[in-house]
Amino acid sequence: MRLRWGKASQVKELVVQHAEAVEETVKSMATALLACLEGKSWEELEELSVATHRREGNADDIRRKTELELARGALLAGSRQTLLRLVGRADRLANSAEETLSFLVLQRIQIPELLHPILREIVDVTVAQAADVRAAINGLLEGDEETTSHVKAVDHKEGQVDELERRAISRLFSTDLSLSQKILVRQFVEHLVEISDRAEDVADMVLIALATRQA
Repeated sequence: MRLRWGKASQVKELVVQHAEAVEETVKSMATALLACLEGKSWEELEELSVATHRREGNADDIRRKTELELARGALLAGSRQTLLRLVGRADRLANSAEETLSFLVLQRIQIPELLHPILREIVDVTVAQAADVRAAINGLLEGDEETTSHVKAVDHKEGQVDELERRAISRLFSTDLSLSQKILVRQFVEHLVEISDRAEDVADMVLIALATRQA
């Protein structure tokens, strides 16, 4: 089933734009983190961090426009609440990506080379997960029967990231780094995998919306 947009088509377009902006924020974070693992300078990483911050700000701007349109009475009350919660959760995904990169760059965390392969895997899975989130949101808006498969893909990737996190932490504490360094790197890894948790939150909201619509 699909929502009946009518005159509220502008809201639909804004939600689509927001999902795209969220995905772009995650991709921008990923570009910066991979650049870090490739040994780019902190000055270069600061520029990439600013670019990610701008993309997160763009997502925020679109979220506010969406909320304003919904506050003006677009759609029925139940649908308005569903979309508000959905956009809110998606926005937290973009926030998490931006905060992860800021945590890395502001503290200039030195990531041990031993963790680089695992972190690259986490980044790859997280970027793919963000694409699944966008597809799930678009599917919900369009009444696409494949929406649940996109939700399942998000959940599956969250499980992959959890396993990669366990491997990363185990490998981290097998190194000769000082305890303070280990704790700082572990905190960064926890920030990074939280992006995947926020993606799962969005997918859960899509499922709730589907269940509500079909009730």
